[in-house]
Amino acid sequence: MRWFLVAIIAYVLVLLKNVFAPGGLAVMVDGHPAQPDLLLALGLFLAIYFPPREVFVAGWFLGLVSDLVSVAGRLGLKALLFCLVLYLVSHLRGNLPRQRALVQFAAALLTVFVVHMAWHLATAVVGGAWPPVLGSAEAALLDALYTAFLAPYLVWILLLMRSPLGISAAMAGRE
Repeated sequence: MRWFLVAIIAYVLVLLKNVFAPGGLAVMVDGHPAQPDLLLALGLFLAIYFPPREVFVAGWFLGLVSDLVSVAGRLGLKALLFCLVLYLVSHLRGNLPRQRALVQFAAALLTVFVVHMAWHLATAVVGGAWPPVLGSAEAALLDALYTAFLAPYLVWILLLMRSPLGISAAMAGRE
């Protein structure tokens, strides 16, 4: 994994999400905001194509960046969630057809939902409130759906940079 390039890509995704789009990339769904988690989608891409040890470090880095640009929550919580969930994904990926858009969609949906649900609940518990489970589930699901719809496009763009990232053609499914 080329760490410098991953850092540049993460920086571009943070700029895309928070600076270039007025009001962020949020959309309103039935009165509730939904935001894509582009950093977690990048982490999922790394979890699908790179070894678990590197994914653990990359997950921590991406989660910490997400914590630092977040307006709410606890510093380090997303870093912990990102690295643990992405590490688990990198171990469970097995022989998944990584180049299939449906697999990328489903992996992003499940990963983002788990991370965001855990983050919502942990933030509420640490803040001393009873966690609103249904509200947290709805917010996590909206974010997960939005990210899952964007994930195949992000994977496609990142696979165009497979050589600089250090991904072989065989790993990318382009044999």
